[in-house]
Amino acid sequence: MKPQAIALRHGDERRQAYFAVVEEIELNANEALPQSFLSESELARFGALRFAAKQQGFLLGRLAAKRALGALLAEPDLRRIEIRSGAYGQPLAQHPRSNGLEVTLSHSHGLAVALAYPGEWPMGVDLETVAATSAATLLGDLQMTTAEQAWLAAGAVNEVTACGVLWTAREALGKSMKIGLNCPLGILALGRIEVAGASAWAGLYANFPQSRCLSQALDGRVLSIAMPVEMELGCWPQPG
Repeated sequence: MKPQAIALRHGDERRQAYFAVVEEIELNANEALPQSFLSESELARFGALRFAAKQQGFLLGRLAAKRALGALLAEPDLRRIEIRSGAYGQPLAQHPRSNGLEVTLSHSHGLAVALAYPGEWPMGVDLETVAATSAATLLGDLQMTTAEQAWLAAGAVNEVTACGVLWTAREALGKSMKIGLNCPLGILALGRIEVAGASAWAGLYANFPQSRCLSQALDGRVLSIAMPVEMELGCWPQPG
């Protein structure tokens, strides 16, 4: 699937981002063979993975990230783009022309998404598939705010979707700050949630007023993007 161009606006400034989606079935194509898009060091890291699920997640995430960055950098040879891991597991993009460009990625049950963007406007993306059997447990771990509890109690959203929104909103913010979920989950909670379209919501973070979140539910998955509160997207990313 071709990466989706997304216009970004922050005040009078305008920049470009690219959103990429990779499905499990694409890994069977010749252009998605590991040696066709992984660098030498990434091939070595891939070869050290012992379990099939880890291997698949690595390939899905790297291919999505490189397609998004490749579109933003106008780089057709994805092997020239290298994705390394930072101290908290955050992806670090390396390329001769990267010039501060960054990438955030996520994968869940055979689908990966990635967003390449200008690093001065921190963003984070998270994609999750939440089953009804685990939703209640996860909700108990979220350390919900009063606003989140009221939104859930209102009953406008089913528990499974609500769990997905609240979880991905936290993880997306953690990724935008380059810390992941390496902090109490309640710190990353939403202080306000409102409808932003069909199966879509916008939220403001309780403890980080400089950031906001956009979430959408589609085909049993929830996608959330954390971004600066004053930043606008020209269109919604399309995860499938």
